[in-house]
Amino acid sequence: MTTAPSIDSGSGTQSTSTSAPVVTATRPPAGSVQAVDFNLLIPFLPNAPSGWTAEDPEGMTMNQQDGSWTLATRSYSTGNDKQASVSIMDSAYYAVGGWEAWGQHYSMTTTDGYYKTGTVAGFPSWETYSKSSKSYGTWVGLSNRFMVTVTIDNGEKSDLDLFVNSINYQGINALK
Repeated sequence: MTTAPSIDSGSGTQSTSTSAPVVTATRPPAGSVQAVDFNLLIPFLPNAPSGWTAEDPEGMTMNQQDGSWTLATRSYSTGNDKQASVSIMDSAYYAVGGWEAWGQHYSMTTTDGYYKTGTVAGFPSWETYSKSSKSYGTWVGLSNRFMVTVTIDNGEKSDLDLFVNSINYQGINALK
């Protein structure tokens, strides 16, 4: 991974550019597997943590001419405007959802927040923070196939960590 720091002298914003975290060297052909039924993804959506309420989970299958992919999602909230969302997608190796932009992201730090690479449970991830919108997000890529997305609005980093750390990534990755 190469890093090239730079400073925008006009705004005082510091930025560090880093190439995308590698998921695997080669991606299997799109649609080379059948996406798992979204009903198999729903049990991996976390229950509401203490102080949070959860809406009923939702699932869907998206179809296109030569294949399909699936998604399960659940929304959460507190009584004080905090909102969270957790989504699990089986892309069946199609470049859809978070996979469309995965290789185009770069790490940066600004006066308003950051966008950085990392790992979650041994899998590559991206994490974002925006001070102006009071939002956090994490995208976790599992074997070029599954994508777990967690977003927090009007919350804290500890809220993001609470949800991110409550997911069974190994279990999701083992689905076939």
